[in-house]
Amino acid sequence: MFPSSLVYSVISVMGPIITGLMVSGRVGAGIGAQLASMKVTEQIDAIEASAINPYRLLAATRILACILMMPLLTLAADASGLLAGWFAQTLVEPLSIHQFITSGFQGATFNAFLPPTFKTMAYGLIIGLVSCFEGMRTVGGAEGVGRAATNSVVLSSLFVILADVVLVKLILVFFT
Repeated sequence: MFPSSLVYSVISVMGPIITGLMVSGRVGAGIGAQLASMKVTEQIDAIEASAINPYRLLAATRILACILMMPLLTLAADASGLLAGWFAQTLVEPLSIHQFITSGFQGATFNAFLPPTFKTMAYGLIIGLVSCFEGMRTVGGAEGVGRAATNSVVLSSLFVILADVVLVKLILVFFT
């Protein structure tokens, strides 16, 4: 009973949201601070003066990277969570990894795990958009860079949690 509930909870609930929050904290702050630093030191103005769209060059690539990498990071987090769950189960009651996986995925369908993994693409979009927006609108020197990094983390974490609530409802409506 334990392996199947662990597999379902890690893959459909905990893996995606924890990955989203971790990435919003680490990557969101990095993107916000990097773009804010470029804005404050007038590097973005120099890019605009070169007749290059800074939003296409700087923001779009970061947003696309967030969107594409979130499902892969979620799969890695899911694997780590399942491995830790197997280790905890083995400490209580010895169980081989093969038995754990077999009993954990018994009765599971592909549709139960695909939507939660791909909802992290929406998290990536949110993290990328919020972080790029905060970085690109920075003013005020080094203080502005710190404020942009903090705002990127706080807002993207908040929007990831709100998106999770909405996407869980949508997944329940359309995929069950």
